[in-house]
Amino acid sequence: MNAQTQSNGPKLMSPDTLTKMIARLGDILEEENRLLESHKPDGFKATLDEKTRLVATYNQQMSLIKADPKVYKAFPKADIDRLKQTSEAFYTVLDKHFRKLSTARTVTEGLVKSVADEIAKKKAPPSAYTSRASVADPLSNRNTRAVNGAIAINQVI
Repeated sequence: MNAQTQSNGPKLMSPDTLTKMIARLGDILEEENRLLESHKPDGFKATLDEKTRLVATYNQQMSLIKADPKVYKAFPKADIDRLKQTSEAFYTVLDKHFRKLSTARTVTEGLVKSVADEIAKKKAPPSAYTSRASVADPLSNRNTRAVNGAIAINQVI
């Protein structure tokens, strides 16, 4: 049994074919993890098209399985078990990949915010003193604090 036709729509892959596809997607994510560790994210470009295609196929197959999980009961238990093992390994790699990307994003956003804050500080008018010998808070500084800097990073103001 290779695949089941879903009424003129996409075909459900066999567990063996799906296992190979998930393993390949996991390999791509592992390679991206290595590229992140070696600070070479430009290497992502090499497998971007393949990864995009595999992710779309993966999502499609998961939707088909979710819509009719009984179809997979017709396949040999060994194939299903292999698919489960491969999926568990894939989820482990996917979790590691997500954590690495989240860390990189957080660091990048922090750097952009620091640069934006420094630019805003440099562009602000010089501080003046009030009649009570305290530093006056110029209007531009109050506005900068009110909108949280010159550049908003994934924030709604």
